[in-house]
Amino acid sequence: MSFADAFPGFRLRLTRWGALYIAGCIVLGLAAVNTGNNALMAMLSMALGSYVVSGAWSRQVLASVEVEVALPREVFAGRAAYAEVVVRNRSRVFPAYGLVVRAADGTALVGEALVERGASRRRAVELRYPDRGWTRVGPWRLEVVLPLGFFLKSKELLAEQRVLVLPRLLDAEPALTLGHGGGARSAELLVDRGREGEVSQLRDYRDGDDRRQLHWKQTARQQRPIVVDRQRAAEGPVYLVLDPRSASPDDPEVRDRFETAVSEVATVVVKRLQRGAAVGLVVGPTVVPPVRDARQSGRLLRLLAEVELSPAEAAAPAVVAGQPVATFGAGGPR
Repeated sequence: MSFADAFPGFRLRLTRWGALYIAGCIVLGLAAVNTGNNALMAMLSMALGSYVVSGAWSRQVLASVEVEVALPREVFAGRAAYAEVVVRNRSRVFPAYGLVVRAADGTALVGEALVERGASRRRAVELRYPDRGWTRVGPWRLEVVLPLGFFLKSKELLAEQRVLVLPRLLDAEPALTLGHGGGARSAELLVDRGREGEVSQLRDYRDGDDRRQLHWKQTARQQRPIVVDRQRAAEGPVYLVLDPRSASPDDPEVRDRFETAVSEVATVVVKRLQRGAAVGLVVGPTVVPPVRDARQSGRLLRLLAEVELSPAEAAAPAVVAGQPVATFGAGGPR
């Protein structure tokens, strides 16, 4: 294995203690040479020997330790997401001391005082971003400063990566006011929460069942608690239309209202997909057909994470004919 493979992005930095130690060795060497004192020569030999041992040991630790970083699949603005970091000592002979994983700004993310030979440690690193959009993670580095701390040796673990931060989610799902071909629909239908439908099956009561599910006639007939399971009526597909146009796109208040609208749309998308309800998205001229599987949420959320306010002269949102739609913009849902 080449040096570049064993030590990707290798760096070597002299510490303050290392600089003082080198200065002390120079003074001690001059004194030993000028006086011919055997004790001073012995002390100089020990100092230089410890210097070599420290450098060889820290390099061995850095080479034998590997770190795996798994970034979270989804990162929402304002919510904690966790990257998984696995620190593994591949050496079968020597333990690893004094390991620190640092972010690009110098923040210590993971610290391990000792990792035994052949052992591994699994840690979670919290990632939190206040705003949606593209951001950068990394580079992360592994540092080794022990045993004597003369030099700080480090290698790159995670190269700089672009991460898309998804919109902030609200605690409650906003109620939708839907339009359909220009005609308004009833408010009860627009909330679109799902309704109990036909009977699916009758079965014995189990702990945790809602007592309102009891089928009293069958319970009286069979002399034991019988509950009824009902199918929930499937919610029809809905298009969420986000209008990014504004006459004052640089106004802070308008931008705040627009961010709120983006969060409302993202919240509706996530909540509907969680319960298996189809939802499509229109952002300006871009149309994403309805999806029902939560695993396809990225198709909609990515578009919401990247949208920006545009002038009033920009292209109007695409028209989805014959489909229920809910429109959002800098002024909120409408």
